[in-house]
Amino acid sequence: MPNLIDNHLSLLPTSPGRVSATRRPRLFHYTTLQGFLGIVGSKVIWATNIHYLNDSEEFAYGLGYLRTEAEARAKNASSGHQAILLRVASLVDYFKQGYVYTASFAEDDDLLSQWRGYGAGGGVCLGFVVGDLQRIANRSGFRLIKCIYEQSQKAALAKEFIVHSLTTIDATTTLDDERVEEFANQIVTRYQQLACAFKDPSFREECEWRIISKFVPLDHPSVKVRGTVTMLVPYFEVDLDLGQDSQGRTNIGIDTLVIGPSLQKERILQAASIATKHLTIEASRPSEIPYRSL
Repeated sequence: MPNLIDNHLSLLPTSPGRVSATRRPRLFHYTTLQGFLGIVGSKVIWATNIHYLNDSEEFAYGLGYLRTEAEARAKNASSGHQAILLRVASLVDYFKQGYVYTASFAEDDDLLSQWRGYGAGGGVCLGFVVGDLQRIANRSGFRLIKCIYEQSQKAALAKEFIVHSLTTIDATTTLDDERVEEFANQIVTRYQQLACAFKDPSFREECEWRIISKFVPLDHPSVKVRGTVTMLVPYFEVDLDLGQDSQGRTNIGIDTLVIGPSLQKERILQAASIATKHLTIEASRPSEIPYRSL
């Protein structure tokens, strides 16, 4: 019988968006004009280190649910399970600093709150076919997960995560310190990926999804660092190239474009078609939101 974790991780968006007549489910990535050119030119998308995002505290808070549940369940657990649970609780603070990378996607292809995040200069919304996005994520060790907003659901997921994890470990077996450490690390690293999808309830309008990595070592070859005005930010280069079609165009998982509100959106749309002529883009259009709304 599927558990709560399995049910959540198996969710898929069903809305096709408004930009194309085809019915394939999509998720949408909003980016700046410069970001758009970087993605279609390099055929990679940048997944940012979770600690460098504005909502990184939600990740730490989410791991706190795991510690609370582990400590509570340890009180009445068998000796083998108790040792693992206590070690899980003690590892949480360490894993709060863990290096996990994520990129964000929305269910709506023309969302005012997203356009506002990219300023008056305009932006681009990239429509990813969900099946292709899953392939892209899986081969880089990422998982596509719907963000979790409700506090009650976060607590329930942590509880079921512990229960489900312990079912794979014989409660009657005496475990040495090495095995306890192994099991505890497996539990926390798996949960760490889920905790990256925890978001504050005030952002539920965005209906955000994320591709989320497992723990990534600092010296991983796909990890790079970019600079902002005030910060150096680690990011993971996720390869988008899914091969070419019969016409020699490259599939990078994107089949639709929406150009954000701008005084020059028609010209930007024309230029975007030039920038993506080598890709399998099916349809593009300007945003329906008036520029003055920004």
